[in-house]
Amino acid sequence: MGGSAATPTPRPPHGRRRGRGLLRTVVTSVAAAATAVVGLALPGQAQAAEPITVYLASDSTVQTYDPYWVPQAGWGQVFDRFFTDDVTIANHAIGGRSSRSFIEEGRLDAILGQIKPGDYLFVQFGHNDATVDRPERYTPPDDYKEFLRNDYIRGARERGAIPVVVTPVSRRSFNPDTGRFNVSFPQYVDRAIAVAQEENVPLIDLSASSRAYLDSIGPEEAKSVFLHVPAGVYPNRPTGTVDDTHFQEYGAIQMARLVAQDVAALDTPLAGRVTGAGTPGAVPAKPGGLAAQDVSHQGARLTWNAVAGADIYRVQRKPQGAPDSQYTLATTSTLPLADIGGLAEGSAHQVRVIAVNARGESAPSDPLTLTTRSADLRYDFGPVGQVVAPGYTEVNTQTLYTAQRGYGFTSTANVIDRDRGSALDAVQRDFVAYFGGTYEFRADVPNGTYSATVHVGDLLGSARTVLAFEGVDHGQVSAGTGAVTQATFNGITVTDGQLNVTISGQTAHLNGLELTKVG
Repeated sequence: MGGSAATPTPRPPHGRRRGRGLLRTVVTSVAAAATAVVGLALPGQAQAAEPITVYLASDSTVQTYDPYWVPQAGWGQVFDRFFTDDVTIANHAIGGRSSRSFIEEGRLDAILGQIKPGDYLFVQFGHNDATVDRPERYTPPDDYKEFLRNDYIRGARERGAIPVVVTPVSRRSFNPDTGRFNVSFPQYVDRAIAVAQEENVPLIDLSASSRAYLDSIGPEEAKSVFLHVPAGVYPNRPTGTVDDTHFQEYGAIQMARLVAQDVAALDTPLAGRVTGAGTPGAVPAKPGGLAAQDVSHQGARLTWNAVAGADIYRVQRKPQGAPDSQYTLATTSTLPLADIGGLAEGSAHQVRVIAVNARGESAPSDPLTLTTRSADLRYDFGPVGQVVAPGYTEVNTQTLYTAQRGYGFTSTANVIDRDRGSALDAVQRDFVAYFGGTYEFRADVPNGTYSATVHVGDLLGSARTVLAFEGVDHGQVSAGTGAVTQATFNGITVTDGQLNVTISGQTAHLNGLELTKVG
């Protein structure tokens, strides 16, 4: 299904080989440590001579998402972790598509133009086929069955590839009296099973296996599988998200594990290349070695020792001295490294890490106490004569950089400004922007490592801003209509006495900027 209004628009899907789509760039040593953790192997795995590509045709429950969607993930995004290195996952899944619209848009043709003998085509649809109120998606169950037969199965077989039918993955839909999960899209599940039997093709009954898994953990724990995230944790979700269809990365890993376990039971060459998909025998060990780097005025970069068998880590925080019951989620990560933000300036906090796998959570790490710093420079962007937040320096379209001033824009051609009034605070209410364009802000600072916090948003519309610091792309900050997102970026190194910020993107809003020298 398509993303909710509270989340940004996905970028086009892409094939990937042994990647980690949601992870930000991290130091090589940390990445190497994490990839050394492989989990439990299923019996019978073998290293085949010829490489195999597995193509995925599906919707948003399978799609690969870029880092700006954190923590949302599709199971296809993490499917590669359960195969040997000679298996490539080419994920063509994209949100909002049904079995019919995927064909009509030429997406199946794109796969069939690349697929080779011995490759695989996994097909999972049903979520969007069932949306009667969306005629561009809706596909009656019997038509869905024939699209699977005549287009996907036949198309793969004609090219010597092996089609695999996957029944629709379950939603977080359950009987409130019993807590047992309902069959999601039962008519489409039945048709998928029937066509696989009629055509004698491999079947992955993800509807059944995902429902059994969800029944085993219950509706409340299932919130950690689906996209239930609190406000103030992830920059692109300032008001939080409640979504019973899409997955957090942890949930995507569990769904991918279920699919891989079924693949291992198939009578196909791919079965011998499944690895690490077995259910762990125990929860992970307690994480150790928690340390903080680059402590800024709002957050820090945390590292810890990798834990064998961990699928994901949950980082929690609380004010120093508060009871443990006040620990709240700060972020999640699949590597033993995470950036946290949103901490109160000039105050002490305690943080801890919990390792999680399909069996459950580890004991929390020993807590780490960190004290945030004070920002060195603060800039409030908006029209000339704007209301300026206390402690901030006004920046408007007439504020051009000079050596004497020590900060300002290199050019403001085509840059606009707006003040939306007092409904938001002094930093949030006004901004500069350049729709579809690029502009640059400079500030003279001592050489060193910096943290930058940006404020992006618009009371009357959505905002999409891409930021680069010192010529390095640090990603997109997004905000829905009426919301202002605050995001912190760490590890900005200045060696020439000047910090350069390049602002671009769909709307390129900039409301506020704070710079802090760290380390």
